[in-house]
Amino acid sequence: MTHTLNQPRNSTKSSSFRVDLQGLRALAVLLVMCYHIWFSKVSGGVDIFLMLSAFFLTSSTARRISRGERPPLITGWLHRFSRLIPQAAVVIVSVVVAAWIILPSTRWLELIDQSKASLFYQQNWYLANHQVDYYAFNTSSASPLQHFWSLSVQGQIFILWPVVLAFSVLIWKLFFSRFNFAWVAGAFFSAVFIGSLAFSINITANNQQVAYFHTGARLWEFALGSLLALALPWLSTLPEKIRRIAGWAGMITIVASGAVLDVQGQFPGFMALIPTMAAALIIAAPATRAWANPSGVLSLKPLVKLGDLSYGMYLWHWPMLVFYLEVSGNQKASFLAGTLLIAASIAASWCTTRFVEKPVIAWQNNLAFPHWMPSTGLKAISQIAVVAIGLGIASLSVTAWENNVEHRRALAASQTATDNPGATAPEDWDPAPAALTLPLATELADEWQTPGNPCAGSNNPDDERIMFCEQGGNFDGSPDLVMLGDSHMQHWSAAAAAAMEESGGSWILVFHPGCRYGSDADRDEAECANFQDAAEEYVADLAPKMVLTTASKTVAAPDEYLRSPGEQETIVDHYAEAIQPFLDAGSQVIAMRDTPRYTYSIPECVDSNPSHLEACDGSAHEALAQINPVQEFLAQHDYGQQVVSLDMTGLLCPEGVCKAVIGNVSTYLDDSHLSKTFVLSAKRQFAEAFKKATGWQ
Repeated sequence: MTHTLNQPRNSTKSSSFRVDLQGLRALAVLLVMCYHIWFSKVSGGVDIFLMLSAFFLTSSTARRISRGERPPLITGWLHRFSRLIPQAAVVIVSVVVAAWIILPSTRWLELIDQSKASLFYQQNWYLANHQVDYYAFNTSSASPLQHFWSLSVQGQIFILWPVVLAFSVLIWKLFFSRFNFAWVAGAFFSAVFIGSLAFSINITANNQQVAYFHTGARLWEFALGSLLALALPWLSTLPEKIRRIAGWAGMITIVASGAVLDVQGQFPGFMALIPTMAAALIIAAPATRAWANPSGVLSLKPLVKLGDLSYGMYLWHWPMLVFYLEVSGNQKASFLAGTLLIAASIAASWCTTRFVEKPVIAWQNNLAFPHWMPSTGLKAISQIAVVAIGLGIASLSVTAWENNVEHRRALAASQTATDNPGATAPEDWDPAPAALTLPLATELADEWQTPGNPCAGSNNPDDERIMFCEQGGNFDGSPDLVMLGDSHMQHWSAAAAAAMEESGGSWILVFHPGCRYGSDADRDEAECANFQDAAEEYVADLAPKMVLTTASKTVAAPDEYLRSPGEQETIVDHYAEAIQPFLDAGSQVIAMRDTPRYTYSIPECVDSNPSHLEACDGSAHEALAQINPVQEFLAQHDYGQQVVSLDMTGLLCPEGVCKAVIGNVSTYLDDSHLSKTFVLSAKRQFAEAFKKATGWQ
């Protein structure tokens, strides 16, 4: 009998099967769905699923051992995965097709990787390695396959747990056969429980995002289920009244856990003991269906039926929610929309259970073999075929998606410079209808700019507080230009570097993402404060001819006083004090105006509106101050030509319209950073503006 989120089908006829635990599955999955859909939270229901899966696996294995049978390994693995994979494969194929059609291509590569990880039970490690915040639910980051993390953990345990049980049997028979098997296996699972729980508490305290997906941090939940399975015969001898009261307490705790517990900050450490121990109290409660017992409620036919569908309900609800929010543009589902999503998830689960899972199981169970053929071996072959077909069909859909991405890359590579002139496009230029806009939304990871080589020799900061330093050009003493700031300085670096190198000069780029030089507001973060202190000393000691910094600060959205982003643009706080050491060293400071910011991703908007690119444009009047704050700053200080202004707004926002696409090139790689492709196309305009401002030749 395969016991997981959807189990079992035929086992409801078994005298050893407890229908109330199907109801417990239904309760857990309904809590998961409700908290995901309406509260953007996690309920603890998944922890119950994980514990239950080990409870059933250990119970069934213990019964086999009590009958003198060996615990199954290969046949057990095939039995479980041949039942798990068909529905999972259908969901993955459906998500691939829907994402291909609905989601912007900025998210395709990640979803292709996640599809493979989900299909082969590695999604939890993918999410852990990529530091995905499971709780940061929004349409720009939530993956429709994110929920496969728990199924991946469960699949890994379904491989490991039979090995642990088989090893326990071996040790029991060799050394402790005079004892009950439960004591030997219990010792193993107790060690796993203690070790994993200690690890879980530690990693949750230090890196909760990784802990949430880490198999090692979840092993104790499975060990708890196994310990409960082994101890249940003894627990059943306790007074019925005590078990009944404890069971109701467990029921109340499970329902309330999601609302009361800080799942986001404290799971899966010791706090996850609360829902799992609550479920254990329900399992240990009297199993009779009397209304006085929790099992009486959990054995209600509707709950039992939903328990049969719980695996599919879990599989379907999350991608349906993600796609609904993406299409609707809503941040949350309303009560009506959420109710419809739950109903749709139940309906989809019924369909895949009725028309995919059950026929596959029936086919495996009812295969007719000649009397001279070993039925066990041939049944294993049929299970291998089910696993292979399921994995194969899902893999084909992912491969087709990958091939589409590669085809678009090939088309983009075959385009000529006249198809994507970017900033050099003449006013009367008209793109070819078939020409793709560059950069492709799938290639944005390559659009961050680091145009040179790591700083070396006398230019090496040799200060661990400066983590990002690049250099280029011909050095003869001090550098001609130092670019200093955050990622908004970085995104002009390719053009500035080209301007210096083409005139025979040298340059250095020193930056720290999210750390605007001169800004006290950014110094609240210790790492940023350290960078600013180190960078000030480093650049002043270099005494370059010029220092280029971003001098104004733009924002994307209205503030609490309903001031527009343009009304909020201002000079960097403490900018005068920040640049004074460079002026004292004899450097000319180039105070550059910040670029406009958007509340949405430009490439995603362009990808979604290929025929109406103007829908992605912004208004310079809304995004930027009417008077450049840098000009106002210079008017208030007597710097002469030692501090000059550089403003590229005219390039980005011709005639007051901040363009999402110029010359068939996307200007931004996200909502606030310029794409390398566009910046390189604008290097002539940048060089002209730079020389005009500074007098550099």
